[in-house]
Amino acid sequence: MRILVTGATGFIGQHIVQALASEEHSLVLTSRTPHTGADGHDWRIIDFATAHRPDDWSDVVENVDLVINAVGIFKPTRRQSFEALHDKAPRALFAASKTAGVKRIIQISALGTDESATGPYHLSKQRADDTLATLEVEWVVLRPSLIIGGSGESWRFFKALASLPVTPVIGNGGQPLQPVAIEDVTRAVLASIQCPQATGHRINLVGAECVTLKSYLQALTNWLGHAKHRPLKIPYGLAGALAGGGALFADMPINRQAVTMLKGAREFVGDDCPSKLGFTPIGLSQFLAQNPASKEARSAASLYFLGPTLRIALAIMWIMAGVVSLFFFPVEKSLALLAKLGFTGSTGTIAFYGAVLLDIFIGLSLLMRFRIKQIAALQIGLIAVYTLALSWVAPMMWSDPFGPLAKNIPILVAILIMQNLED
Repeated sequence: MRILVTGATGFIGQHIVQALASEEHSLVLTSRTPHTGADGHDWRIIDFATAHRPDDWSDVVENVDLVINAVGIFKPTRRQSFEALHDKAPRALFAASKTAGVKRIIQISALGTDESATGPYHLSKQRADDTLATLEVEWVVLRPSLIIGGSGESWRFFKALASLPVTPVIGNGGQPLQPVAIEDVTRAVLASIQCPQATGHRINLVGAECVTLKSYLQALTNWLGHAKHRPLKIPYGLAGALAGGGALFADMPINRQAVTMLKGAREFVGDDCPSKLGFTPIGLSQFLAQNPASKEARSAASLYFLGPTLRIALAIMWIMAGVVSLFFFPVEKSLALLAKLGFTGSTGTIAFYGAVLLDIFIGLSLLMRFRIKQIAALQIGLIAVYTLALSWVAPMMWSDPFGPLAKNIPILVAILIMQNLED
């Protein structure tokens, strides 16, 4: 069978592609950036942010038997919005697929995309789901819950929370969760291809076990081999503010909307899979028992927050260096040091203010995660220049008990660690 998988480079998409390839299907895969195609699949470049007309998809769906849409984002950006990726592009894809004679379409939606949906994330998914349901094609909408396992960002995030000295929970931590394993999501996709009883249904993919947020985090804490932690209760208002900061200054799968969604979490009936797909997904306890935490998993969980923490700390250091030089440290002393290096008069003034602005620029760039690799290289180069210059004009700084120059050594190491962890 010739199958089109959109979002093939994403978390869910990669697992679907691997499973389909093992069954020797002919795959057409999409990505928004060029792909080598070394895996033998037919790769097409198409961007969900702009492919909003059926004509944009006509060549992609040609001679395709089945379409699986696995594109989804949890946090919108200026370039990638919920409306574009969850609504406009899928509707164009579905229309083009019907015109091309595609027999079956499987849509990966999300749990909660139903009549109770309120937020932009769920509503955008729901519009595409509703459009698909009106087309005269065989269709299946799969609505997975919180996914556990693999390299999923939410899975990594919750493991990191569980590894902290205290376990932060939102509100009282009693929100119901029904985690589903990524293997069961993939299994559901494969079953949807063959099971006639799945056709024309919106299927909730939930694990066999309903747990609270607090018990979920405690289970992960135990799984990682840490001692039992006391929960740190965070009010919804504060949690929303912290989540907003996390979304703005760090690449984490949490924002204000996620907190709102969690506040309205409810338990879903879990009989869709056995009745329509012929299997029952495993629960959290069984998943953790079947997948013991490795040393690498424990290390990754412990290091998860280190990259953003280092980056923000370095950002504060650079911004403070610029602000202190500009408003608190005597400017004439800075100009005197520059004069020893040959920067006098207006040249010295330009060099001083240029250095101050560069420090602040580096700090703001780090804070906003702007071109991390290039900014890391700029920091290393600038610190090297500052260290050499000050060693020349003020060598006594090396013997200062506060170590103004010696501290550059661990700072350079911190920059390298930050760059690698952010990657």
